[in-house]
Amino acid sequence: MQRHRLNKSNKQRSATLVVIALIAICLILAVRPVVHGRTPALLRPAKQKAKLLARPDDSQLARERAMQLGLVPTGKYPITKYDLVSAMPSDQTHLPVVKGSRSWRKGIRTVIATNSQPTAAIQAEAAQNNETWVYYPDDVPARSFYKGDSRAALAPFLAHKELGDTYKWMLYGDDDTQFFLDGALRLAKDFDPDLPWFITDNVWWSTGEHTPHSWRHHPHPDAPRCIPCHYDDSAFVASAKATIPSYKAIKGCPCTPELLCAHNNHSLHMSEDWFNKYCDMPRLPHHMYSMHGGAGALMSIGLMRKVGWDVAEPCVLKTFSTGGDTFLQICLWEAGHAITSPGAGFYDWQMRSFDAGSEDRMGLVDFVMRAIEGTCHDRGLCNVSLNK
Repeated sequence: MQRHRLNKSNKQRSATLVVIALIAICLILAVRPVVHGRTPALLRPAKQKAKLLARPDDSQLARERAMQLGLVPTGKYPITKYDLVSAMPSDQTHLPVVKGSRSWRKGIRTVIATNSQPTAAIQAEAAQNNETWVYYPDDVPARSFYKGDSRAALAPFLAHKELGDTYKWMLYGDDDTQFFLDGALRLAKDFDPDLPWFITDNVWWSTGEHTPHSWRHHPHPDAPRCIPCHYDDSAFVASAKATIPSYKAIKGCPCTPELLCAHNNHSLHMSEDWFNKYCDMPRLPHHMYSMHGGAGALMSIGLMRKVGWDVAEPCVLKTFSTGGDTFLQICLWEAGHAITSPGAGFYDWQMRSFDAGSEDRMGLVDFVMRAIEGTCHDRGLCNVSLNK
């Protein structure tokens, strides 16, 4: 009888423990989504960690997890690659180029602006590659050298319309521009993304004067631009090895046309100031000034908040110039935003962050194209006979 009572008592205790355990599990399941949102990444297998971090997540907790996993360079404003998005203009003839760029864009959201309505097949393929395809027509008539230049200038604003306020930095460039994401993260980590930054160190520039220093090319060491306030350039200024531009660096947080015009410290190679008394952006026929789309730029979410679609599109559609790069630069200037160089490339061109290739290489391509077209009017390489 005693043994029976003991067995019965043990069964009762076991049943009680089971009930308590079930209640505890229910409480954990109920509380966990409120505290974490999902199971902490550090407690998951490696494959699950990667899947979790691939989801765009703006929370401080997600950034801390990524830093613990060694995925984020340390800085004042640490970000993961999932805080980056990409915007690129294209057209039907460049579809293979766009698809080829998926290798470097893997894991980030991309908006592609093209001149045809995306088909169901393209939309399905795009969904598998974290892409959104949007339509914007060619310019008829053209107001520049290429009928897709308005689309090129508006691509970042089309992307922002699609993505909203869900990222920190936009990688903007041509459809054949390749960004190195680790490099972009290292560059952006000390810039506050909530400020309106337009960052590149590859800038077209000419003064209209016929001297080697004023001739149109990129990147141009005398192009008007700022360097960021947080950048310490004392070592470069003190170094005899640094290629110091002919004007003093202007620090901007961020850079504005008013700041550049207030200094107006033109190059020693120029006989005139950068800007007129109205602080207009230097432009053709006397100047050429813009970012280089092939080299690309970083645009902050702070900039995209400041310059909306209702500002960008009317400005672009009223503009006449050489191309989409200049359309964009003119409209950003009119909205109060100028170019910031990352820093080191200001003093040493071998350290530039945005590099579309040598101008000499482009000159060789031009020679070959003119030889093929039969439009050579000079001596030398351009007049080489080609077997067609």
